[in-house]
Amino acid sequence: MLAINRQLEMTEFGGLYDRIVPEDHILRRIKDEIDFSFVNPMLTKSYCEAFGRPAKEPEMMFKLLFLKKLYDLSDAALMDSANVNMAYKYFLDVNPEAGMPDSSLLTKFRKLRLTEDILSDLLKETVRQAIEKGLIKSGSIIVDSTHIRSLAGKETPTAALRRMSKELRREIYQTQYDLSDKFPEKPGETADLAEEISYSGALLEAVRHDVEKSGSEKARRLLDALSEAYGIAQNAGTQSLTDPDAKVGFKSENNSFFGYKAHIAITEERIVTGLEVTGGNRNDGAELQNLAEQSTDNGVAVTEIIGDKAYSSRENIEYAQSRGAKLISALHPVVSNGKRTGDDGFQFNKDADRMQCPAGHLANKKKLEHRGMDRNDRMKYWWDATLCRACPLRETCLKPGAKSRTYSVTILGDTHAAQKEFQETEYFKSRMKERYMIEAKNSELKHSHGLARADSVGLAAVRLQTYLTVFAANIKRIVRLSAPTPA
Repeated sequence: MLAINRQLEMTEFGGLYDRIVPEDHILRRIKDEIDFSFVNPMLTKSYCEAFGRPAKEPEMMFKLLFLKKLYDLSDAALMDSANVNMAYKYFLDVNPEAGMPDSSLLTKFRKLRLTEDILSDLLKETVRQAIEKGLIKSGSIIVDSTHIRSLAGKETPTAALRRMSKELRREIYQTQYDLSDKFPEKPGETADLAEEISYSGALLEAVRHDVEKSGSEKARRLLDALSEAYGIAQNAGTQSLTDPDAKVGFKSENNSFFGYKAHIAITEERIVTGLEVTGGNRNDGAELQNLAEQSTDNGVAVTEIIGDKAYSSRENIEYAQSRGAKLISALHPVVSNGKRTGDDGFQFNKDADRMQCPAGHLANKKKLEHRGMDRNDRMKYWWDATLCRACPLRETCLKPGAKSRTYSVTILGDTHAAQKEFQETEYFKSRMKERYMIEAKNSELKHSHGLARADSVGLAAVRLQTYLTVFAANIKRIVRLSAPTPA
């Protein structure tokens, strides 16, 4: 039940805040500058107004999450600090002697009240307040992505199924030895994913009935875990059973990561105006239009988009032209002029300068093929045959008889002469220098607010983490921009 009483009952200790919390403390400045009253009406729909125990005020719970991201704290550390830190209590609008709720209540609030549909509203609110204060003056946005490492280690589906079936067999040996006679023949140590999936299915079918009837709670738990993993592993393209939404991405040809990407648009005032979270293998350039549209919807009149070569596709150039905006992105022959047929799951990874296949593997070799005066050049890519033979997508990806996959991109003629001419101008070159701003913003999100690593698994959880982190960073930036300029 949502029962809100915003009246703070002042006590004899209320005057402590004036003595203890300095006038220039960041939390006092945030409390003075930022209006958090939007939280209660925004979250009303996630509460039952007539039934249940009275809920903690959503605004206070949301402010606790804000503090968690602002200072990069765990739930337990946040509550420990909030119980004794007078600046925290002043910001939260509670009396100095007041206690804090248990950290489990914060977990419940985060999971049940901060639903997916309000995340974009949180971002929009920060941009609205920045615009209302006259802080956003530019129509330029800068776009880029930053990687977020998965909380789970990248245990391959093959290794995970092998480990989980082994754990189940071991428990059955110890508690129901006679049942071990029903075990199917175990695949060898070099078995690929298809063999492990087949074996896991056979093992589940052979022992499920007896294990479910047994008195071993541990065996039933291991059976359920293997059953769930077996179902996930059958989905082509899954790279982890513990975090199925996470994907392998590349920061360079020889530097990969496993996790997610936060695609971000910021203004020149370094306020984030557009945000999308995807698997780590998502092509940066594919999110440009989404980020520009979000920025526009959030109140920014976008007249210029600045990004690296990943954003120089023909579609993005044409999109910018259609809305009368300048695209400050240097042309790349494959990104800008490469011709492919349809969306086949292969995408160009700008950081590694290689094609990436639908299973997440990077091509290990490439060659530019010159095909004569009357034919366009072609960039051809090759994949490691060992990876292709063990890949769960090999039946649909490899041609009959082929040992490994090749992929070619036709390099069209210079269809974007105007953009090429534009990138040679002094204006273009000077504007490209502004890209450092988003690199600094990405570094801030990672190192000051904990976005370098996911704090939970699954795309929905990482989206929530990212939006809360960006909310905190935007609020901090608004307060700094609002500070009076020293004389």
